This record gives sequence, C-alpha cells and structure tokens, in this order.
Amino acid sequence: MKTLFITLFLLSSLLFSQQDTLTILHLNDTHSNLAPSAPRTATLDGTTGGIARAASVIGLTKMTELNVLTLHAGDFFVGDLMFNFYFGVPELQILQSLGVDAIAVGNHEFDLMPSTLTTALKTAFPSLAQKIPLLSANAIMEDTSVTALKDFIKPYVIKEYGKIKVGIFGMTTTETNTFSLPSPVVIDTNVFVCAATMVETLKANGCNVVIMLSHLGRFYDEAMAQNIPGINIIVGGHDHYTTESPVVIDNSYGGKTWFVQADAFYSRIGKMKIGVEGENVSLLDYQSILLDGNIPEEPTVKAVVDQLTTGLETTLSWKVFTEKIGEATEDFNEVAVLTQPGRFDTPIGNLVSDAFRDATKTQIAVQLGGSTAQKLYKGPIVAADVFRMIGYGFNEVNGLGYRLATFNITGAELWKGFEICLATAEYNDEMLPQVSGMEYSFDLNLPAYLRLRWIKINGVDIDPNSTYTATANEFFVAALPQFGVEISNLSLLAETAELQVVVSYIAAHSPISPSQEGRVTTELNDNNEILPEKFDLKQNYPNPFNPTTTISYSIDQPSFVTLKIYDITGNEVETLINGYQTTGKHSVQFGIKNKSLASGVYFYRLQANGKFLTKSMLLLK
Repeated sequence: MKTLFITLFLLSSLLFSQQDTLTILHLNDTHSNLAPSAPRTATLDGTTGGIARAASVIGLTKMTELNVLTLHAGDFFVGDLMFNFYFGVPELQILQSLGVDAIAVGNHEFDLMPSTLTTALKTAFPSLAQKIPLLSANAIMEDTSVTALKDFIKPYVIKEYGKIKVGIFGMTTTETNTFSLPSPVVIDTNVFVCAATMVETLKANGCNVVIMLSHLGRFYDEAMAQNIPGINIIVGGHDHYTTESPVVIDNSYGGKTWFVQADAFYSRIGKMKIGVEGENVSLLDYQSILLDGNIPEEPTVKAVVDQLTTGLETTLSWKVFTEKIGEATEDFNEVAVLTQPGRFDTPIGNLVSDAFRDATKTQIAVQLGGSTAQKLYKGPIVAADVFRMIGYGFNEVNGLGYRLATFNITGAELWKGFEICLATAEYNDEMLPQVSGMEYSFDLNLPAYLRLRWIKINGVDIDPNSTYTATANEFFVAALPQFGVEISNLSLLAETAELQVVVSYIAAHSPISPSQEGRVTTELNDNNEILPEKFDLKQNYPNPFNPTTTISYSIDQPSFVTLKIYDITGNEVETLINGYQTTGKHSVQFGIKNKSLASGVYFYRLQANGKFLTKSMLLLK
C-alpha cells in the first residue's frame, strides 16, 4: 500500500510539473530541401538533413513529452529543385501532418510574387480549418488583390497548454521590399513599433509567454530583445545561424530574452524546454540536434520524399538526384568572413564565376555572395547538390534557376557597381561580388561608396573609359539599373540556366578542388597582415564626374599636406587641402558648383614630406 501511495504521489507530481513546462521545437530556412543532403555515400545517398529526419525528432518528442510547440521561422520557399517543380506544396503538407503550429513569413516566400504564394497555400490547405498559421505582424496587405492571402497570413496566434498561454507573433525582414517581389504587399519597416505593439496586444490577451517568431536576422533580433520589454523567446531565422545553446540577452528594463536559431536546410532542429510559473519563464534545457546519420528517417515521410524525387527526375528526364556528375576532393565553402583581414574570394564563388566565364568567353564574370546558398561537399556530386549551391533562382522556360546573361560595362560603371555592393559589406557577404577574370581590393574602414582600393581586369588596372564584356545571372543584371548602373549590349541566354553551365563545368574538370586565390582581398603583406599605410593617391570617383567627385588618398606619416587641382594648361584651379594631417586614409570632395569650369581633363596633385603624386580626371558637363 505504501509503495502504491508513493507511486501515485510521484505520478501526480510529474503530471503537475508537466503542466507548467513547454517544449519548443524549432526549424528555419528549410528552403524545400526535403531530401537528405551531401556528403553522399558511394551509392549517392545523402547522409545529413532531410525532412524525414526532422519528422523523427518531432514525432518522438510529441510521443514522450507533454506541451510541445513546433515552430518554423520562415523561408520554406526557393532553394531546391523540389521547390522549382512543386512550389512548396509538399513541404507545407508534410509540416502540417507533423503538427507544426506556426510558420513565420520569410522574404523568399515573396520571390515569385504573392500570387504564387497564395496558390501554393490554397493547394496545400484546401480547408482553411486545417491550415498552418503563417505569421507576419509587419506585412501590410491592404490591396484587394491579396485578400485571399490574408486568410493565411496573420499577425499572431495564441496557443494554450494548461496554465501556459503562449502568444506567438511573426516578423518579416524589410529586405523583402528590395530583393523579393512582394508588391502589392508591403513589408512595414517600422519593425520596432510593430513588435512592441504585438507584445502589448498579446499581454492584453493574458499571454504569460511571448515568442517572437522572427525572420529578421540576428542583428535585429538582438536589438529587439534589448529594447522591447516582454519578449521571452525569439525563435530566429534568415541568416542561417546556429545556437548550440540559447543566447541570453538582457534588456534595459531588467528582463531577459532567449534567442535561438537552428542553421538551415533541415540540417538541425532546436529543442528548448522552459518552465513557466505565472509571469516567470525559466530555461530548463536546450539541444541543438544535428540531423545526421544518427537520426533515422521517419519511414512514411521518407517514402513521400522518395516518390517526389522520382517524379521530379521523370519530369526533367534528368537524374538530378541519382546520377553522379563529378567528384570534389574537399569541401567547397561559400561564406566569406568579413570581420577579419584576408582573402574574401570563396571556393564556391571562384568555381561558379569561372564556370560562367568559361561558358560565355567574356572578359569577366560576377556572382554575388548572396546568390550562393550551400557548400559543396567532399565526395560524389549530383546535379541537385549544384542547384542547392546556387539555388535561389527560378525561370519560366525550364525551371532550372536563374539564366545567364552577357553584357558590356565601362570601367567607371563597374567601379560604381562594386562600390554599391560593398556599401553594406560589414553586415554580411550577401552583396560581396565573387569574380572571375578580375581581382579587386577594398577596405571596410573607409566610408561607404569609397571602399575600393583597386580593380584589375586580367592583371591590368581598370580603365574607367574602357568597355569590358561580362557575364552574370539574370537576377544580378536586372538589379543593376535599379542602382543606377548602366550597361549595354545585354543578351539573355534564354534557355541556359546557371545550373546547366556549372554542372557541365564540374563534369569537364572533375575531380575538382577548392581554391582561394586572393581575387577579393584587403591588401596584405607577406605575413598575411594588413599592409601599413602608404603614401597613395586614388583615382577620383566618380570619373568622369559632374558636378562633384571624391578624391581619396593615404598619408604614411604625419606631415603637412597639400592637394591642388590644375587645368590642362597647368593653371591652379583650387586648393582642396593645405594643412597638417595625421597618418591614415583621407578623402575630400571637389565640386564645380558656382564655378565656371569647362568640360575637359583636370589634374589633381598630392604633396607630403617632399613626395608628389598626380592623377587626371574628366569633367563632363
């Protein structure tokens, strides 16, 4: 009898404690990578990731624990051939069958306009009663053409687990407005106001746990946590960050927020357990679970994925998952670490841009860092691995991703375009150009739009007045006019996707080995250290100019400095600098406002410590 009493007491205590705990499973940025990823076995089976492995973790957790909340922080669209031919529908249906409670709206959900997202959601969830809530508190959907989308996207959702009332609101990155096609949906840029309003709303509804399901990226997530009281947990996405343990962020109001994120592409799933007592939330446990060979694939979901793979290969008449196209001797990485000096060309950037230039025979080729997505792993390679490496594109002709385009560009416009790309490079490498047939060096310590040190085309200094032939994907080319960069002789290779070109290049050069050649650098000495400041005068930018241009220069030691402008006959036009300056980088503007200067060539001359440097510039009125 005593034993029975103790057993019943322990059981009741366990049940009581479970009513005050919550387990949160979280994914993000899965990008329709439903099938397992490389590294591959000799039989080409993927050994990591895949939605079937995530299904095993979700299923086991729901079987063994009470109060399980399953969240996805956005970007289930775009990034795999599975998406390009099934448009996200199978992933949504599988996630719904696994009991996912909410999904944040990511930027890539709008890559193919709201109409595509609406069609996918209607197909995946023919009954609105059985849909997964999509969350975005800052998606403005006032246009009548997106009324149907409002049935699926809500600002927040509230879930109850016994004494725990959880309010979950979604946030979408404002980059969506620039780099995707959300119109007529507009992503509100007042993200702090939106988030504060959501916290107030959820608290007013009696929520004692508030979760921000965020597709903003860690930079904004941490700023939110520091400045907005009342957010207990941020489940993040967008920048493919991995938290091995939750990041604890103290805010200015005396509270704390836990931030978590689970990498991307079904490579990991996070498992967080919290305790809740009234308004008090505590962290009990956290696991960042690697979805590798130690996690079995759930058989039912695996069978669905296998069927999708077979159907895709049949549609394409191309064994993109089951036929080897080459071999890599080592992993090819795609991320450039910009927080330290060094070489910033990436093995994948070099591989892809070389493939572009090899296919078109232009002088240079460019691929933005943000157009590469995943590493290429050591061992056997299939075409699907290559698509995942460059998998953010789509075209309506063959569905195989972005197509290639060739064009002409002057040295001056190329310089301008690269300065635009480098203007935000301290935040990430998304806009960092990876190149073939050229090299360039930059300095993030310099002001935005003045960061280039030099550009060389096939070993020769760039000539602002010369015209160069170039290759890039259609996304890059379409963006150039939006940023005021002029090109000419544009030719879209209508049926040639970058996937086809890179696959052919790998097949022709297999086995391939990664290289990092210093095509993109901060200037270094022989010890791989940043070079000391030197006496140097840069080419003015822009050049030709009207009405202003910027002249940058470096002083190698403290000295009296003069910088003067002369016309082509040698007459002094203006003194820009005439005084003592310290060692380092300097810049000054020269303008023609209120000056009666004629179009033509002018010279600018730098003098310091008995040394002189002179360069020419062109005024076009």
